[in-house]
Amino acid sequence: MQPIRWLRIPAMAALAALALQAQAAERPDFSGIWAPETWSTEGWPEEPPFTEAGRAAQEAWAADPASDPSHRCVIPLGRIISAPLPQEVIQLDDRVVILYEYDHQVRRLFLDGRGHPDSYPTLMGHSVARWEGDTLVAETVAVEPGLFRPQGLPYTGGLTMTERFSLLDGGDRLRIELEIDDPEYYSEPWTVTKHYSRSDEELKDYECIVREHVPATP
Repeated sequence: MQPIRWLRIPAMAALAALALQAQAAERPDFSGIWAPETWSTEGWPEEPPFTEAGRAAQEAWAADPASDPSHRCVIPLGRIISAPLPQEVIQLDDRVVILYEYDHQVRRLFLDGRGHPDSYPTLMGHSVARWEGDTLVAETVAVEPGLFRPQGLPYTGGLTMTERFSLLDGGDRLRIELEIDDPEYYSEPWTVTKHYSRSDEELKDYECIVREHVPATP
């Protein structure tokens, strides 16, 4: 009887793997290249719920727009997700990979049940994701401080950004609802909704060049 029990374990594992594959096959497929439908300034609030510290940070940027790290080719997550440049989504069973044309940055949204590590912050932060029906929900933490837009909107390393990905119009359009939760700079969470259309264009090369002699414009 002992050998039979040992044979049963691989069989059960194979059935579980098949079940996961069948479940994944029923999920919406976000794979493809997506082009934003609006410019970077559209959809973002002009007056989010700043705390005193957040307003001071916004005013500090307004007094010296050249301090924006993007002018030195240090391009953080906030600026990339608001930029009017395309992105490519590669959907796998255990993760979703997003390739951005802007600065050729790469994000991985892990779907394997892992949590956030206790690690140093990075420009893209660390993202874990889960499915809620046909909606992919991603949570990102451990980001380096930065700005959401060329017009400011700063965030701290304590930012938690939650994205909700869903397909519209038979899969031809993508909606991403972003919730910004940064208690140091904002008194309450606030949201932005971005829309994208499927594109046949490939991602293009991107080269960031520091132009210190060109004044920054707000």
